[in-house]
Amino acid sequence: MKNISIIVPVYNAENTIEKTIKSVLKNKRNDIELILVIDGSTDNSLKICTKMKELDNRIKIIVQENKGTLCARLTGINNATGKYLMFLDADDEYLDNVFDKMENIIQKYSPDLIKFRYKKDEYEQYKYFENDEVFIRKEDFIQMVYPMFLERFQLNAMWNCCIKKDIFKKLAITPHKIKYGEDLMMNLEIFTNINSAVFLNDIYYYYYTNTNSVTQARNNKAKWIKNLQDAVEVYSSLFYYLKIWKMDTIENIRIVRERLEKEINVIIEILK
Repeated sequence: MKNISIIVPVYNAENTIEKTIKSVLKNKRNDIELILVIDGSTDNSLKICTKMKELDNRIKIIVQENKGTLCARLTGINNATGKYLMFLDADDEYLDNVFDKMENIIQKYSPDLIKFRYKKDEYEQYKYFENDEVFIRKEDFIQMVYPMFLERFQLNAMWNCCIKKDIFKKLAITPHKIKYGEDLMMNLEIFTNINSAVFLNDIYYYYYTNTNSVTQARNNKAKWIKNLQDAVEVYSSLFYYLKIWKMDTIENIRIVRERLEKEINVIIEILK
């Protein structure tokens, strides 16, 4: 059994996947595995991944028909042997020492989840808390964690965290083709079911903006109509979680409604 499994959904990522894989393999730890889920790619992604697997036996490749990022991650989870799971997008990179730091935190706290920061070009995600390392138990989530889902968006992403694999056995997430907001949907379930979390102000993830992908997506009206449907489904679920968390006050409902409206308006502007 490995200590950490890193899951990467791969869809037509021939221009970036080698760089992404190298950001993991440059760490020489033998207690990690890299799971590459080829999600119906039609380019040379599989060929590149296979070539790199021949050079490093820590790589595992799974090929499936295109089902979307959420389903690809669930496939990776079902095939992972690590005690903890991490998620990496096929065009991004981990920064140095991320796995050593995760191991240090796991040994110190044995938390259900570890959250760290990311950077994007010149932007650095703002800090979670004043202290650089904060351990939080379930009883303090209402005051310290859940409010981040309402007004601040640091908890939306799956790719800047490390999560106990056993947590996923508790989650009510079924495979389906949601492609807009799938990270938020998973995080709402995860943070509802975990009992502890560590928040780090260290930056270990580099998020790249794929300008070609963004341009192509903006020209695909059918895709954005589907995104609109996904956004309504995913962001509306926040109302459900407010009730579960016993935070369904009038003010919080207003905040969630405004956030949903904002997401819808962004997509409508793209469709114009």
